[in-house]
Amino acid sequence: MASKSSISPPLLATVLVSVFAAATATGPYCYAGMGLPINPLEGCREYVAQQTCGISISGSAVSTEPGNTPRDRCCKELYDASQHCRCEAVRYFIGRRSDPNSSVLKDLPGCPREPQRDFAKVLVTPGHCNVMTVHNAPYCLGLDI
Repeated sequence: MASKSSISPPLLATVLVSVFAAATATGPYCYAGMGLPINPLEGCREYVAQQTCGISISGSAVSTEPGNTPRDRCCKELYDASQHCRCEAVRYFIGRRSDPNSSVLKDLPGCPREPQRDFAKVLVTPGHCNVMTVHNAPYCLGLDI
């Protein structure tokens, strides 16, 4: 015996509209090249190396001119990313522990990648760039991946 569905077309339409609205409310995509620059936070490499290991990676003197310091450039990149994507930018920047080559950060002479990763996790916080994130606070959760 065949059963007939008792779902009315208006109810089905309402459900589909709700699902579509929920899907579009999740915000922009946050991937390198889609919602984020191809190399998000590339300008933060200098600031992270300087703060973590006290070294310069640019090969030239580090600017101390206000607005052009490594910290200023890094914070500007974070600020320019949409609030919704800032934690994903940091996540992409530090890479995954399981895939060391996925990180923008590199092992440098006298400056291993792991301390750089640890420092980069706090770039959004009040002591550094103090930018709001997807969590409506200057913090990123779950960066230990």
